[in-house]
Amino acid sequence: MSSMSIALGLYSVYKEFQRDLESTLRRVKAIGYEGVEFYGPFIHEPEKIKGLLEEIGLVNCGWHTEWKLLQADTIEATLDYHTRAGTTNMIIPALGGPWQIGHKMSEDCADVWVQYAGRINELAGLAEKRNLRIGYHTHAHEFHTHYGESTPWSLLSEHTHSGVILELDTGNCIEAEADPAQVIADHPGRVQLVHCKPFSRELGHETFIGSTTDDNDWPAILEACSRSGTEWLIVEHESEKGYPQFDGAERCYAGLLEQLKLTRRELLL
Repeated sequence: MSSMSIALGLYSVYKEFQRDLESTLRRVKAIGYEGVEFYGPFIHEPEKIKGLLEEIGLVNCGWHTEWKLLQADTIEATLDYHTRAGTTNMIIPALGGPWQIGHKMSEDCADVWVQYAGRINELAGLAEKRNLRIGYHTHAHEFHTHYGESTPWSLLSEHTHSGVILELDTGNCIEAEADPAQVIADHPGRVQLVHCKPFSRELGHETFIGSTTDDNDWPAILEACSRSGTEWLIVEHESEKGYPQFDGAERCYAGLLEQLKLTRRELLL
């Protein structure tokens, strides 16, 4: 059984994070989280971030890093920032899709995703020299977009090498009518980071981990994570009305911690 830690994706409390870096990190720690995954541009000096995390006792388990920051003219500065900030994993937050990041919807095809995979492999080599890893975060469109027998997800998982992290988002996976537990089980050793996102087919993101309205099968997901070598369970909630910002972060931590305890108990039996 693998050891898994719980982090908070700071996108969940991004308004608070933008307002006050230090108080946000201290509140995250007070809830019980062991790490944080950053999101957004490089606003603060990297040494300030690293120092605060060390003082507070949180791990910088990742940073969602935009594709534009990983190009030939930006990659060295990006790697330097992450090295100084103590980042361990650089995660590409999105490509293609409704955001048209990297390419337009009219250009979408299997070849484009194979080319992305090749570039990500190159980036992984550059990152490794700095003791960093790189990965890709999934949305619904990587599962429900088809090019014959292939999808963006299948092309990325097939054409990136084993050192590239496939960060599965459970809520986005369910939204695409895919099974998160099965996806994780089918890619052992690749899904080292999992976005634990509450999602309801009826209510969308207006739910939380531990609620009866959350459609994630957490026992199955966490068992698959444990058996597949997942390192970090990263809570990301997107409720804007019912459980915004830290309300959702607190509820989701309590719910995920309880589910994790039950899963560990079952796996030990």
